[in-house]
Amino acid sequence: MAKLELSKSHGELGKTFQDKGSVPFGNERLKDNSRHLETVQEDLEPSESVQDALASRSAQGEWYKPEGDFVGARLSRMSISSSTEVFSHSASVKLHSETSEKPPVPADRNDNATFPAQVGNKYHTSSSQNILSKAQDGNFPSTETLEFQGLRHQVTVQELVEAELLNRNVAGQLAKGIQTVSQVQKSLGKYLNKVNSIAGLYLESSKQKMSFYQAAKEGIIGTSVALEFLEAQAATGYIVNTLSNEKYSVQEAIEKGIVAPEFKERLLQAEKGVTGYFHYGKALSVFQAMESKLLARQTGGRLLEVQIATGGIIDPVRSVRLPLETACKQGLLSYNTVQNLYKVLGNVKGFQNPNKTGQALHYAELMRLCVVDLEGNYLLLPFGSRKISTPSPARVNTISVVDTSTKSEITLYDAFLKYYIEKQTYLELSALQSQWRETIDESQGFAQYFLTDSNSGRQFSIEDALTQGNISQTDLNKYRDGCITVTEFADMLMSRTAVAPDPNSPIAGVWDPNGCRRISVLEAMRQNLVERLTATRLLEAQACTGGITDPATGKKFSISEALQKDLIDTEIAANIQKSQQAYRGFLQPGTRATLSTAEALRRNLLGRDLGHRFLELQYLTGGLVDPHLNARISLEDALRKGLIEEQTAQRLRDEKMHTRNLVCPTTKEKISYKEALARAVFDCHTGLRFLEAAEQPNALN
Repeated sequence: MAKLELSKSHGELGKTFQDKGSVPFGNERLKDNSRHLETVQEDLEPSESVQDALASRSAQGEWYKPEGDFVGARLSRMSISSSTEVFSHSASVKLHSETSEKPPVPADRNDNATFPAQVGNKYHTSSSQNILSKAQDGNFPSTETLEFQGLRHQVTVQELVEAELLNRNVAGQLAKGIQTVSQVQKSLGKYLNKVNSIAGLYLESSKQKMSFYQAAKEGIIGTSVALEFLEAQAATGYIVNTLSNEKYSVQEAIEKGIVAPEFKERLLQAEKGVTGYFHYGKALSVFQAMESKLLARQTGGRLLEVQIATGGIIDPVRSVRLPLETACKQGLLSYNTVQNLYKVLGNVKGFQNPNKTGQALHYAELMRLCVVDLEGNYLLLPFGSRKISTPSPARVNTISVVDTSTKSEITLYDAFLKYYIEKQTYLELSALQSQWRETIDESQGFAQYFLTDSNSGRQFSIEDALTQGNISQTDLNKYRDGCITVTEFADMLMSRTAVAPDPNSPIAGVWDPNGCRRISVLEAMRQNLVERLTATRLLEAQACTGGITDPATGKKFSISEALQKDLIDTEIAANIQKSQQAYRGFLQPGTRATLSTAEALRRNLLGRDLGHRFLELQYLTGGLVDPHLNARISLEDALRKGLIEEQTAQRLRDEKMHTRNLVCPTTKEKISYKEALARAVFDCHTGLRFLEAAEQPNALN
């Protein structure tokens, strides 16, 4: 059985441009940083801060279920991350992705301080002093002889306690032999010596891996692109040799010919993010070097972005990574810097996408596109036209795991089911694709429970899944009891849910390739992915063919319900009222009889242009609506019943007569609704059609 020990930073990918009002780096654990050993220390109590966060969410009326996926539950609540997260389009800055609260600020915090006083070139805070004092009081035996491999040198148990990576319970178990150094080393790999950066390319055509330097030598990517990725490696720990799967310092990599000598100066400068910027005999972190004017803020911001994306801020003295909250408390970062970094990086994307010349992305976004190589246990960026790891509305799962030794490719869930990867690894990697959580909707007057993926925009009703037989009560009980995680539960449900494309579907939503998620037509309009008039016409088509569609579930709603669910705004609602009547039927004045659109048009109760537009939309999506039958009928049946005239039928058949009142989101040309249907793709989640928006490449800064 293949084993994969990927650091949690690789698996903590989170929301992509869709969280309302948030500008997250990822899912950083701002609290309870000492509980990173939960997989091997199951009896540890959650910290009060986590409980407070849950209480805060409960107070806001949003139900959240963390049981069964304690790690994932906390991750989906946080917006700062040591993982690979991306940034919201919103200008507002929040440190919590689903609350408006800022992270708790220590009472003695001083944002203006560059870094705290150092004793023996070690940083000590009140938090670590309290933990150490408990250790010295005899709560756990001496662990002076136990050491762990850090980024550049050995790290003691005391240093890990000071860094809040170990708590005293685990330290005590180490001293008693209940846990071993290797167990703790594995659990803390993300913060110690794991390779967290993107190691190289995965060539989709040949299914081979290749280092960035070799790819530049062979002309596959540009030299400047290769250097950017190599700098990211140097600034986060190691230069990776993808052929031998070994890691080296910059000097070692130069000597072994793994990178070009002309890269040496730039890479050594980047490597100081790991080894430290020496100033008056002290090794400073990236932030401290910026504050001491040793490092330009633009360069420093870029290095901080990479460190945050790949696992945390590097403490060059202890040679470990620190979660953001700990780094802020210990002076290796400041809260103000984090918020300012959000603002800067929200507009500046400093890494070129090798697959698309001229497209700039955040390092975190590139990591989200990566696959994991079973042989090397690191991330590779797919290169080629197959786009195996790029999310698509037509594909349930992307390729997340590859074995370059056998040239096999597999989805993450299949790799887990076939025991190619361990459960912990599966859960870590699953966040590259999805951020599942359980939510509750009480808007209808009763509780409805959903599984919601904030990454892709998918949503499943748990009750519907039970009713349809996609899950059993036993499956649900296992989830409720915490025997399986929310991620496993969601993947199980998806694997059992087969949705056939609906050939009569109107355009139900928009696929945003920039955020790789399903969004409503209204949201696409708000993000300037479609024009307002086009959005109105698309929603008009939905209303006159059954209702406004929620792209997360595929369910249809009336105009009033859609307003409550923020699927339309008041202006659009006013403009499409008659569209709803086209589906439900028009009331004849005096008699109050219900008339179809064709009948209303024939009796001059509806303008000809508007009436023909409604008939055209219905004709293209399965037939004319007969409100008396509450069903669709074909054009031929409508003619036979005398609902429409031959001239009207001929107009509907003639594509040249169809109105061109839409602007294609990708080509910006005027198109008809039939042309829009032809350009749309069927969504594997709902079976409905989605119109794909244009990618928005950012100019390199």
